[in-house]
Amino acid sequence: MDEQQPTVAPPETEAAEMSFSDKLMNVFASPGELFEYVTKAPKQASNWALPLLLTTVIGIVFTFVAFTQPPIQEEMARQRDKYIQQEIAAEKMTQEQADNAAKYSPKPGSPMFLIFGSVGVVVVMFATLFLSALAFWLLGKFGFKSGATYGKVVEVVGLSMYIMAVGSLLTLILVVAMGSMHATPSLALAVSDFDPMNKMHKLLSSINIMTFWYLGIVSVGLGKLFSVSLGKALTGVAAIWVVWTAITVLVNLGF
Repeated sequence: MDEQQPTVAPPETEAAEMSFSDKLMNVFASPGELFEYVTKAPKQASNWALPLLLTTVIGIVFTFVAFTQPPIQEEMARQRDKYIQQEIAAEKMTQEQADNAAKYSPKPGSPMFLIFGSVGVVVVMFATLFLSALAFWLLGKFGFKSGATYGKVVEVVGLSMYIMAVGSLLTLILVVAMGSMHATPSLALAVSDFDPMNKMHKLLSSINIMTFWYLGIVSVGLGKLFSVSLGKALTGVAAIWVVWTAITVLVNLGF
């Protein structure tokens, strides 16, 4: 009688590699599936490089379109003059200093202003990706005792930036349509005369639906990467957002 040969289980098939279009679609349609794949797949620089490039390009387009609109230029001039008068009244600036500042500052829409603005977009986008990824990595390492690498966190944050790209396009439409730089998809829309130096107004502008969508997608990715529940990931991400928002509002960072 022949010996029965042991049954050998067929090897598990590896998950099919996701294309750029698959990843882009799944950020919106199935983020859990996307980040499950990212967590198990080898490092892929394209996961953060492509979204970073896209958001940067859209940010530069935003700069050239928004700041060449006459209503936006007039709004910025009014706010600049109001700020200068407040500084003079508080004796933090002399009239001569104010005149020099107005003389040498690039006018909104001018070539120099657009160049500086575009450079600023590049700096902000890179900082947004790598510094926020650092904060989330520290959250995972010390808050959730995760061994996930910083590079993988950068991939999660990078892919989530596709939401930021959509937010920038939506904001540009609102800004051009309403003729105000503060016409964002946030509670700032409820303010008739937005004052960027008003802390309450800045707080309202921080409550932005696109920001919350972005943070939600990041939380899905970090939950998969850190092997924690979505609720825990959301709590940690929300805590970081609250701290950052408090800092920007209290010290008047941002615009």
